[in-house]
Amino acid sequence: MKQIDADTFLAELSSKARHRRQPEGVTFELTYGCNLRCVHCFNPTHRALPQELNTSEVLRLVDQLAAFGVLTVTFTGGEPTLRPDIAAILRHSRRMGLLIRVLVNATRVTPTFVSLLRETGTEQICVSIYGATETTYEQMTAVPGSHAAFLRGLTMLAEANLPVIVRMPVTTLNHHEIDACRRVAEHLGLQFQYCSDITPTVTGNLAPLEYRLSPARKIAIDQDTLSNWGAAPIDDTCRSTDEFIECDCGYTRFAITPYGEMNLCTAFPIPRYDLRTGTVAEGWALIKQTVDQAHPNNRYECKTCEVREYCRQGRNDAWLETGDMSVCLPHYKQWADLEHRTHALLDPRRPN
Repeated sequence: MKQIDADTFLAELSSKARHRRQPEGVTFELTYGCNLRCVHCFNPTHRALPQELNTSEVLRLVDQLAAFGVLTVTFTGGEPTLRPDIAAILRHSRRMGLLIRVLVNATRVTPTFVSLLRETGTEQICVSIYGATETTYEQMTAVPGSHAAFLRGLTMLAEANLPVIVRMPVTTLNHHEIDACRRVAEHLGLQFQYCSDITPTVTGNLAPLEYRLSPARKIAIDQDTLSNWGAAPIDDTCRSTDEFIECDCGYTRFAITPYGEMNLCTAFPIPRYDLRTGTVAEGWALIKQTVDQAHPNNRYECKTCEVREYCRQGRNDAWLETGDMSVCLPHYKQWADLEHRTHALLDPRRPN
């Protein structure tokens, strides 16, 4: 019998799901409530409002996800551990046969929560790191004492040998601590990743962009940090087709907000299908329709752009910043131009 590792299995499953237009993964925002106030965050409120889904509503949606054939559910927020029913939600998801992933900030990790993650066989725990030092970390979170709480929680997760990935959102405030953050993770035996893409809030507020690095600085960081940088154009598995909306949204993935709205993804909050009055199956049909009926206007330049293969802009980025999916955003164009030029200089086929 042929045996493959879990990552290969999930990749093959995702490819087949895309071909069938069948969702295999969902990102489920359980709450917008958060104990931190990160300056770069796209969270629209940082507070849990009364209209968030209650326990029975969440469990009913979990049932529908499993019945619809979804394999993986990623619970996030806000900070999902702020929900007093988090144990009931994870246990029910496990009983329904879903693979569970969680995104947390680790500041609220306790021995009880660690036991819950182990009990429910949580397949991946993504932990955000905002800085290696107390000063930088708390500049980002705006909450005194959060750095010490983060280190305690992250250490607990590492000592429990749980499948943790430490992810760093890189901003103007913390970019100088990328290597130090990597060392924090690797000292605990954990995988480290970073991302320098900052977006507006899901309501279109541009304030987080104040903390976005310049394209030139992003290029310099990648050159200094990535061992294989310059070997080939960027590899982004979410940009693999020629459709107008090129990501996996509406093909294999979707998202659910704390208010029960079903959307393309957490950073692409349309069509806002109300799952309180409809079903996941009905919402998926609308999401596919939303993707299929999205067409470029006369501002669309991607088809003829010579640096398209280097560009990281998605339709959601244009939509969040301008309300028009077709717009080419100057930040991303400059980033792609710089990456293209730098790769060209490093190309071994370039004449001397």
